[in-house]
Amino acid sequence: MDVRQIRDFVAVVRCSSFAAASRSMRVSQPGLGYQIKQLEEELQVQLLERHARGVSLTRAGETFLDHAESILAEINKAKLAMRALAHSDRQELRIGIASVLIEALGPALFSSNLQGEIKLRLKEASATELHEGLMNGSLDFAICLDEGRTPLKTIPVYSEPLYVVGPKSDLQSHQKRIRLTELAVLPLVLADRAHTPRRLLEEASVRAGIKLTVEQEIESVALLRSLVLQGACYTVAPYGIFAQELTSRSLSARRIVGPEIRQTVNVVYPATVPPSVEGTIGGVIQRIVSLAPVAADMATLVSTAAA
Repeated sequence: MDVRQIRDFVAVVRCSSFAAASRSMRVSQPGLGYQIKQLEEELQVQLLERHARGVSLTRAGETFLDHAESILAEINKAKLAMRALAHSDRQELRIGIASVLIEALGPALFSSNLQGEIKLRLKEASATELHEGLMNGSLDFAICLDEGRTPLKTIPVYSEPLYVVGPKSDLQSHQKRIRLTELAVLPLVLADRAHTPRRLLEEASVRAGIKLTVEQEIESVALLRSLVLQGACYTVAPYGIFAQELTSRSLSARRIVGPEIRQTVNVVYPATVPPSVEGTIGGVIQRIVSLAPVAADMATLVSTAAA
């Protein structure tokens, strides 16, 4: 048994399928399957049930998952301790950030006054990749829209509503809000279903019995921005992704209501981080709250743990 087999097992469980895990980890699906098979043969138990929808844990798998996550957490703790010794003169902080948040929060992080004392390394990635990085020790903490699973800790930083962002011509209507039912007639360009804003929108639409008109589905947030800026299409996004264009009134934005749809920005980190890193995380959270480009109607949810 080696660390790679344990890491691969945890990744497959989190992604609920070999195919999704192979895409997230950028490894071949047969190679991933081989690692799990070797692990099961060594342990002499079946850890996963394979089925058409993906995989599920056996009873033995549920028991081993607890041990696997603890092992990865301890490895992460050891890496942090060694890195602290190697870089005692200047702390290095490896921060993961969700792609949908990079436009809004990336500049806020690098303009932080912590930059003089701490060397920041920023990694843009999907939620699955961020959580994997936290578990294997390649990230110190992550800023994302999903909560972390045990043994990761989660601090909610703030929540914000989602908007329909569209052409400048819509500014003439002077409407600040749009009902969810009105979205059905708009030609939407949306991020793929792996992105939280898209998932939240679709969940609200299903509950309301509304069928959306999705003309394009884009994996890249940067390309999505470009299409909205250049064309006459609409998207659904938080304010920060288009903050500059909305402030300059080169795009329009209407807050979705009836019902309102909100996303929560979280800081997620391993429970094993040293006190010095945990204190730094609190400072970063305060910086995010003070510099993040958000609409005036944002609701702040800063935890007392970050104060």
